[in-house]
Amino acid sequence: MDIAIVWNVRAARGDWSIVSSDLALDNSLRSAVMVSLFTDRVAPQQPSSDDAAAGIQSPSGPTGSATADRRGWWGDAFADLPIGSRLWQLRRAVKVGTRAIPREIEDICSEALQWLVNDGVATSVAVSAWWNPTVRTMAEFSITITEPGNSTPQVFKFSWAWEGLT
Repeated sequence: MDIAIVWNVRAARGDWSIVSSDLALDNSLRSAVMVSLFTDRVAPQQPSSDDAAAGIQSPSGPTGSATADRRGWWGDAFADLPIGSRLWQLRRAVKVGTRAIPREIEDICSEALQWLVNDGVATSVAVSAWWNPTVRTMAEFSITITEPGNSTPQVFKFSWAWEGLT
């Protein structure tokens, strides 16, 4: 068991949950998924063609400048693979209602969760994303993870909201 992390869609942030004046506990795999998806991974210097198709723009400021917002965690400087995801970059996405953004969500989540397979925590990770049919500024996505020795996968569902887009 790990500390429970609750995702607030509208505020676009996670927080620890308190129950009876103590930190709530949750499924360890869910905690790993939450940290992997909602910790800000460092952005590349230049967006890929898939990033550009989804409307993700370059970090603010001139490329390589100290003012460019590439985020990330300082500890990644000592790691072979950065933690977290680039979901935060979707705030820069300028297109709405296209297949490019759900496809980018799938790519970003798969990238962030690949370590689960590499480290043997999961035998497979599948991601599916789509636009919410009633709230056009909200993308939804599900993560299906199969653990070694377990034939029943765990499914986690999330939403990502954009403000001010129609």
